[in-house]
Amino acid sequence: MDQAAVLEIVHRYAEAIREKFEFNRLFLFGSYAKGSFHEDSDIDIAVVFSDFDNALYMQWELMRLRRDLDIRIEPHPFRERDFEVSNPLVHEILQSGLEIKAEKVQH
Repeated sequence: MDQAAVLEIVHRYAEAIREKFEFNRLFLFGSYAKGSFHEDSDIDIAVVFSDFDNALYMQWELMRLRRDLDIRIEPHPFRERDFEVSNPLVHEILQSGLEIKAEKVQH
């Protein structure tokens, strides 16, 4: 799968998340963002929310939403207050990730 196909999956995933939750930002990061992916690479996605009460619940919900799209999606939920460059993972996301713009889906 090439990067363009993955970006299409990521956009569809962002729309699926937006239908259920409001989020502030979404990034593709890791090997697909860097162009160093291979056949078995997962699709790392950081989702930044204003806040959420239960991190395990949010992780479970994001994993559930990936089922109909691609099970290689590996979601990483963040609260806005925790999405700081001092966090090594956030630093990597901001350095090499691709921010995905997702519009609110109209029904």
